[in-house]
Amino acid sequence: MADGWLPYPPQVRTYAHEQDSSRQSTTRPVTPALYATLCRDEDSGRARERLRVSIERSYNAPLEAVEAIQAMFADPAYQAADWLTSYIEAGARHLVIRLAADDHRAALEEFAGTVLPLLHTKGKA
Repeated sequence: MADGWLPYPPQVRTYAHEQDSSRQSTTRPVTPALYATLCRDEDSGRARERLRVSIERSYNAPLEAVEAIQAMFADPAYQAADWLTSYIEAGARHLVIRLAADDHRAALEEFAGTVLPLLHTKGKA
């Protein structure tokens, strides 16, 4: 066990259970985090298709196979903030977000301008 914990379970209840197990198995403080892939778009169908293209290109496997074991989300900003909040409420203290996008700079700026303010509003960022 290192100083941190960076899992990526697709279900928040699994995350919470694994975090409890991790905390009980060590005497050292561990900072719980989450590694998640996010594709933000106001059009849910377009977000899902962009996520599919990105994941299948990266893993050479169907999106459905990868998302069965990794935290992934494709939808509008307010729903992304709600989804991330559920992991924060389950104990995540650091978020590592992989953006499923061709233009990473634009996606990062978009994330910072849309999702982060919503997390701040919720008191979660």
